[in-house]
Amino acid sequence: LADDGMCLIDEFDKMNDNDRTSLHEAMEQQTISVSKAGIVATLKARCSVVAVANPAEGRYDPQRTFAQNVNLTDPILSRFDILAVLRDESDPVQDERLADHVVCSHIRSHPDANGDDKSVRPKLEQQASHVEPIDQELLKYYIIYARQKIFPKLHDIDKDKLANFYADLRAEAFRSGGQAMTARSVDSIVRLAEASARLELREHVLSKDLNNAIAVMLESFIQSQKHQVAEELRKRFSRYVTQATPIVDQLSTLLEKMLKERLETLRNSRPPGGGAPPPPGAESSATSRASPSASSPGAWRAGPRWASPASRSG
Repeated sequence: LADDGMCLIDEFDKMNDNDRTSLHEAMEQQTISVSKAGIVATLKARCSVVAVANPAEGRYDPQRTFAQNVNLTDPILSRFDILAVLRDESDPVQDERLADHVVCSHIRSHPDANGDDKSVRPKLEQQASHVEPIDQELLKYYIIYARQKIFPKLHDIDKDKLANFYADLRAEAFRSGGQAMTARSVDSIVRLAEASARLELREHVLSKDLNNAIAVMLESFIQSQKHQVAEELRKRFSRYVTQATPIVDQLSTLLEKMLKERLETLRNSRPPGGGAPPPPGAESSATSRASPSASSPGAWRAGPRWASPASRSG
């Protein structure tokens, strides 16, 4: 039924083993063999498969690998090009935007909504810097045209880079576990590179498409690792991500990281009482103002929070 289209599977982890095993042939050979009532037939299944699974214990544990969290076997996981982990993390800004979007959506879709109610928009869309998303009808026709008309060809790509990346990642997979890296992973990188070129309606795959595909595959592999292993892998394979990421995005990510580290430092430097820490040099300057020369007749001795007159000799 999904031939030349997409197959969406929800609650993938709750499928019984027989149904899940039947997907092996469809995802490997893009065909399905059917034997019913003495009739044997082979049906085409040339489609993309998007499957969604929940963690085994209801919440994703970053101290465990991807396979341990979703309780799926390596043979079925290796047939997916990308493994993405969607975590429910607390973000006050994003949470406020989501709540605002849901409330505005309910107001617009109410049966008794008037003209003013139907024109209500979230605060994010009211900002001057907001960029309007592409119209859904236009996006649909764009995707249909790209799928039916554009078939990029591999042209002058860096085959040595692809081979070295696969060898390094496969060695790391055997060492630390996580997502299984097989020969299918090379096909996955090629498909991702072709998709990157197709997204821009180009007839040839360029080096930047290969860099983007490698970066996506690397992020998928890192997300399947344990948290402590993932951070080490990001540093070790950072050269692949740097080559694929535009310089503007690199600077933006660096500035955001520096800002978060600065805020965390200020938060940790606050005293237990909750008051703001004194600025650097304020304590020394206050002490110097409160402590004149010892030879002056009215010398003062500065304490931690108060000053008292010193004893006068003679």
